[in-house]
Amino acid sequence: MKQLLFLIWVLTLVSNATSSCNKRNGSGCIEQNWYADADGDGLGDPNVSVFSCDPPQGYVANGNDPDDNSNSNEGETCPPKEIFIGPNAFTLIPVDLSVRGSCNQQLPYSPMVTMTTNGQNRVFSSNSIPNHKVGLFGMVQGSLNPNAISENNRSYSVPLNPGIANNITPLLNTNTGPAYDFGILLNGVLLDPEAAEPFPHEGMFSPNVNWEWNLDAMMIDLGLDCNNAHVQPSGKYHYHGAPTLYLQSMNITGKEMALVGYAADGFPIYYKYGYRVPDDPNSGIVALNSSYELKSGTRPGDGVTAPCGAYNGVYTNDWKFSVGRGDLDECNGRIGVTPEFPNGTYYYVITDGFPFLPRYLRGNPSSDFKKH
Repeated sequence: MKQLLFLIWVLTLVSNATSSCNKRNGSGCIEQNWYADADGDGLGDPNVSVFSCDPPQGYVANGNDPDDNSNSNEGETCPPKEIFIGPNAFTLIPVDLSVRGSCNQQLPYSPMVTMTTNGQNRVFSSNSIPNHKVGLFGMVQGSLNPNAISENNRSYSVPLNPGIANNITPLLNTNTGPAYDFGILLNGVLLDPEAAEPFPHEGMFSPNVNWEWNLDAMMIDLGLDCNNAHVQPSGKYHYHGAPTLYLQSMNITGKEMALVGYAADGFPIYYKYGYRVPDDPNSGIVALNSSYELKSGTRPGDGVTAPCGAYNGVYTNDWKFSVGRGDLDECNGRIGVTPEFPNGTYYYVITDGFPFLPRYLRGNPSSDFKKH
């Protein structure tokens, strides 16, 4: 019995000594595994590690990169995963589209909007104030961006009988940047999908600017509220995607088409739903899908003059139009009948997926929507 107790005592001492060695050295610091991070992405190789108090140079605590390889990007200088726009840091990975800033602010202004006809034109007059709650904006703690919402009184004229142009007009000019707002909602607030955040993210007036690679406001955190909207330095509130609370105020059920505004070329804009067969109002209502998809593979850039790395959707140029993939054309629209246009018209659709709001105009845009 004494021999058994002695054996247990010895084993206990050995166990305690081993445990102590695995946790602390003589100076009392806590030891742990550190993993080699050859490619410098903050994630180490789980198969290459050391056990010590402090990490050797090139080692990290997270060992979740079994493909870690310093040669995998040899000769390539990819932009950092985190960039700065103004004082704020942004990660170049897509955001969760369901996560936006809260809309709990009631504006001190009253929305003012009229829609009239003047000869062959449809005219909107608006103070650019939405008819719903918004996020927190301005120079206050917790704001989504530093620009406070203010009244911007403007008039916008579009043709009553628009025509399809010979060529489509992109909202983004790849030489000079955003060229046009897309359109205006019936509540008088602009639809302005294109951000002004070109590569290499040194500011839109940088001599190195590359507008072919422009960040998409819906895919990264640019301070959008729950309405997919934020504020320009002028104080103008504008939408980059589906205007959530405005749509809720319209009580859209998905059982009928819902006219929500007009584009800069005069063609109508509908939210999401359309007839299953474009020219048959008795064919039933369905959610319409865009024909855009994420490109596969990696961007062709060198990381200096254009971005490299895998296509992940944060740049508008990460996406491509694929004929027949969805219900809509390159301009996120189609020709068909609608309740307001029973004889047929071209119309645009706001969709759940990219491009969210159209990025091209099928007709000739009104100069009232021109940015420069």
